[in-house]
Amino acid sequence: MQTSHQKPVIILIHEIYGINDHMKSMIQHFELAGFHVYCPHLLGRVKSFNDEREGDAYRYFMNEVGFERSVNTVLHIAKEIKMKNEDINLFVLGFSVGATVAWLCSQHGDLFSGVIGFYGSRIRDYVTISPKCETLLFFPSIEYSFNPKEMVEVLEGKNGLHVLTVEGKHGFANPFSEAFEKASRDLCFQKMSEFIKANTNTDRSAERI
Repeated sequence: MQTSHQKPVIILIHEIYGINDHMKSMIQHFELAGFHVYCPHLLGRVKSFNDEREGDAYRYFMNEVGFERSVNTVLHIAKEIKMKNEDINLFVLGFSVGATVAWLCSQHGDLFSGVIGFYGSRIRDYVTISPKCETLLFFPSIEYSFNPKEMVEVLEGKNGLHVLTVEGKHGFANPFSEAFEKASRDLCFQKMSEFIKANTNTDRSAERI
């Protein structure tokens, strides 16, 4: 296990599709940036779903996996990491349902240096939560299932919470998605880099995010 003066750690939480090409690219991205990356497989017996099976993937996640089990998995990993090195810089990063999992994990400020979430649409079911660690959330300007502007207005003002809305739709940060918006992704990655640097005990990490 890394010590605090070596690699910081990111727990990467996948979308309903599982560890797909997008998640694999994110693992590589952060490893090259100098992080140790954990990406737990949350789907159990199912390896992954392709984009064409969005409905099946969503139903499987909600019925067979769920947020509570996913949060418990992440917390278990985080506690094991912190037991081996309590001073390690540990971040959680989630996309879509993974962002909602990350948001729920933000209540555990004793474990995490920071929490980051991209387009966690189900956060709308948990807006009463107040994070106990620094948290950064990104939302697109367009969501078909709810109004992002209204939800951001509810979230803004919570201590330690930073929210940014960018042009695009759900999935704007995924280069394998039809919703990909490079300019919005790049802006969010810059903000994410600044956020991680600001909440890391060393200035050597997050240099290449």
